[in-house]
Amino acid sequence: MRASAEVLRSSNFGSSYRAALLTGPALVVKRFREMNGVGREDFHEHMTRLGRLKHPKLLPPRCFLPQERREAPRHRLHRQRKLRNRSAERPTLDWPRRLKIVKRVARGLTFLDKELPTLVVPHGHLKSSNVFLGEDYEPLLTDYGLASVMTKDAKHLLVACQSQEFAPANQVTRKSDVWSFGILILEILTGKYPANFLHQGGSSGGGSDLAEWVNSIAREASTGAVLDKDMQGTANAEGEMSKLLKIGLRCCEPEAEDRWDLATAVQMIEELRETDHDDSGWCASDGDDSSLSRKN
Repeated sequence: MRASAEVLRSSNFGSSYRAALLTGPALVVKRFREMNGVGREDFHEHMTRLGRLKHPKLLPPRCFLPQERREAPRHRLHRQRKLRNRSAERPTLDWPRRLKIVKRVARGLTFLDKELPTLVVPHGHLKSSNVFLGEDYEPLLTDYGLASVMTKDAKHLLVACQSQEFAPANQVTRKSDVWSFGILILEILTGKYPANFLHQGGSSGGGSDLAEWVNSIAREASTGAVLDKDMQGTANAEGEMSKLLKIGLRCCEPEAEDRWDLATAVQMIEELRETDHDDSGWCASDGDDSSLSRKN
């Protein structure tokens, strides 16, 4: 903890630092606030459980250190960057890379859903700044599984708690993670930052959230009108991109009972390809251009 450190970012949960150790790998050290929602023993047990999770799409905590009731999980840093960061030497994310990222994130979420069955929201804080990309554009999920150790007053800061079902009773469901995933899909395809659209504290930026904006533009024009103009490699993939856009919309239906579950969304995503094809068995359901169904 005495190593030289570079501040990476600050948020409502705390600060992230890049720590250059004298020996060994560089680390991302996260100093969290509001992580004393449970006792010390329960916190230790929960973080140890998260540390035992092994999956190629998860960035696991290497260690944690209680300090003035503020916990600091550390992560390895392999020249990683956040999903939204762009650098001069790296090309803009093209369609094949974006599809790859969505598929890999889906597999990481599926693993968390299976391995953390007792958590209401196995991830709880899925957003682009909590997805790191390696040099080969392989995504790694971070900041997962923290809802159960947070203070009650701080839980509303989680992305999952921005879903519509949280407002009436301050409760989330496992489909709240699906909602977060849907918003992430729309962000990846449109290049729009959700914070400019999402409802905040009862008010809404621009009068609608990102999903409503996508729906409104797509109704007036076409799905292609909402896609990121910087996305390349799209000449023969318009149909596949349209399918992924509709999957994203089904994942963030306002009402949880109308929303796809994670297994359905992942199944549909895994069937997507980098170019259009004729044997997919997909079709738009009658009378609802924003939904997808399978041919019998």
